[in-house]
Amino acid sequence: MRIASLVSLLLLAGCQLVTQRPADCADGRLNGRETDLDCGGGRCPGCGPGQLCLADADCASGACVLNRCAAPSCGDGLQNGAETGLDCGGPCAPCVDGSGCTSGAPCDGGACVDGGCVGPSCTNALRDGLETDVDCGGGACARCAPGQGCGRSADCLTGECVDGRCGSRCAAPLLTCGSACVDPRTDRMNCGACGTTCAGDRACIAGQCALVCLGGTLACGGVCVDVDSSTAHCGGCNQPCGAGEACIAGGCASPCPFGQLPCGASCVSPSRDPQHCGGCNLPCAPGAACVGGMCVTGCQAPLLSCNAGALCVDPRFDPDHCGQCGQPCPPPPHAAPACASATCIIGACQPGFDDCNGAIADGCEAELLVSSSHCGGCGNACGMSEACVMGRCCGPLPPGSYQLSCSGCEACDGVLQCLCDDTMMIPRPAMIPLGPCPGGFQNCNGVLQCGNC
Repeated sequence: MRIASLVSLLLLAGCQLVTQRPADCADGRLNGRETDLDCGGGRCPGCGPGQLCLADADCASGACVLNRCAAPSCGDGLQNGAETGLDCGGPCAPCVDGSGCTSGAPCDGGACVDGGCVGPSCTNALRDGLETDVDCGGGACARCAPGQGCGRSADCLTGECVDGRCGSRCAAPLLTCGSACVDPRTDRMNCGACGTTCAGDRACIAGQCALVCLGGTLACGGVCVDVDSSTAHCGGCNQPCGAGEACIAGGCASPCPFGQLPCGASCVSPSRDPQHCGGCNLPCAPGAACVGGMCVTGCQAPLLSCNAGALCVDPRFDPDHCGQCGQPCPPPPHAAPACASATCIIGACQPGFDDCNGAIADGCEAELLVSSSHCGGCGNACGMSEACVMGRCCGPLPPGSYQLSCSGCEACDGVLQCLCDDTMMIPRPAMIPLGPCPGGFQNCNGVLQCGNC
């Protein structure tokens, strides 16, 4: 019946002009130029598989076979249905290089770029070829980062593929290296990443291979130095002392205090300096620390490992780690900090000062050069008429004729000293103990005497 209607339509078309109004394509009747109900004819939508047609254009598939619209197929020589290229893509086989495609469509071993299939690449910001994620994995491209897709452990930077994603069975921040969980922040054999090994004189610190400086020393210019004693790095790297100065307890001064030795132009701490351990120019082997004047390797009790293994200290005597890691002794006034029996004490006093009252709070409180109570030393008090001058108790010159032929006289620490001329008018050093001298002191040919010559 429908074919007969189509024939009648054709006969009518041959006799008169047949028009097709837009409303006719949705009125549920075969009319106008339609080849089947509300489809075909060029004005209405293409007809579906099995519906009547006169030409390929009447069919949604673009294929009219024996006046019936054919369903789309992967071998009809047309790009129809869900195909992304000519008989390829979508439900058909992937398109090959050079064939047309639509964006995001699959291509055989490649990807669709600018409407055409291209071969796989590790730099095209697409997942193609054997990649397990975008531009990574699969053996040919770089390994994938944690969280990206993978098919095997070799696809991952971490060396661990878990449930199709790169990751690690070890809890962060640990990494799985081989069959072990390691800490890449401190592991010398896996520093920063699996398989990155630090050299023998290097330690893994914060995931980087760094020079190991033990015993309180500091890495300056690739060399471990004791910044408490180095004149070129006094108190810190590249802080040189002036000419003739020594570095004492991290400060430029002279001379060397108690506990340090002059080695060349520097004062060194032989109890902790790895280059002068126990004495001048007695270096420890690379990687060893100087603790208590002895080179040690490892860090066995009573020594203590500090700073993530970068330091080996004796907490009983180390002023920077007194009693425990990171517990420095504060420097007392006019003194260096010190540690004894894990307790902070007063260390070496600055030149010209001393601890005369034993109190830690005021450090080395006595200024020996000017203190009348501790002149030159603790408890050395000057007399009522004396003053402390450069560490000596000095009073007024005693009477006597010596003053006529002697010069530069001073009465200090119970001794009268002068330069006295002899009979040839040559000045000679002369001295005599101070004491009662009724007739006054005399210059006898360059010699001081009490009374007449």
